[in-house]
Amino acid sequence: MAQLVKIQDYVSRYEKNLYHYQSLFMRIKENRWKAFNLGNEEESRKLLHKEFRKNLFKNQMNWATSTVKEVSNVDQKYLRDQQLQFLTQEIPDNYFLFYEPVLRIKSAPVELDVILAGPATISLIVWVSGEGIWQEAENKRFWKNVSPEQKETRLSPVVRLDRMKSIINAWADPYKEQLSIQQTIIAPDAFIDLSNDWRKINYVDKRNFKEWHMKIIHEPAPVKSQQLKFVADILRLGVTNSLYRKDPLTNESELSFEGI
Repeated sequence: MAQLVKIQDYVSRYEKNLYHYQSLFMRIKENRWKAFNLGNEEESRKLLHKEFRKNLFKNQMNWATSTVKEVSNVDQKYLRDQQLQFLTQEIPDNYFLFYEPVLRIKSAPVELDVILAGPATISLIVWVSGEGIWQEAENKRFWKNVSPEQKETRLSPVVRLDRMKSIINAWADPYKEQLSIQQTIIAPDAFIDLSNDWRKINYVDKRNFKEWHMKIIHEPAPVKSQQLKFVADILRLGVTNSLYRKDPLTNESELSFEGI
């Protein structure tokens, strides 16, 4: 399960102490998984595995929206967000996830889409929901869905991707020898028809979504120091809005993951 380090402008444990919480997350996950397997019969493991991931997602959300002393006002839509759940539950924990982060760029807050920081690749991702067939409109700033059942025009995800790249590139430059930047547009339930596109963009659609996912799952490399430094740099850019708890928490033991 990917480590969810930042959502929107919510306060995050990781921005307080990235190195502590990334190792603590892996340790807690491993210990809970051992306890889960010991306490369940083989036939029910597949069902309680889904439940295990569901519960861990709730814990991840807690870490990404509160600290021992602070808490953010969370939009409840994120608890039901299928895209967010996929990116946390179906991506390995050697990846760090920024989901719609708000970064402060030249004193102005800027909301991005998705940044998935892996051991060797920083993926800048724009997720395109819905079915149909997406093509570039005559006005290159827009995409059109040419499926008869799904006719629609949207701002081109390439526009959002270019903005992300221009922002992140400067901060990724010191790590470019170890971490490559990859631009990705994902439409898991649709087809992307841009056969003549010349840009260096990784288009993932209904045809190759599973292949893209499997490649990430089988990334063998452990968390790297340069990867952590990059994540720390981006976290320092993050905008944070939070309130102090009336009764600050005092227990950060592994046994109280829900509360920390």
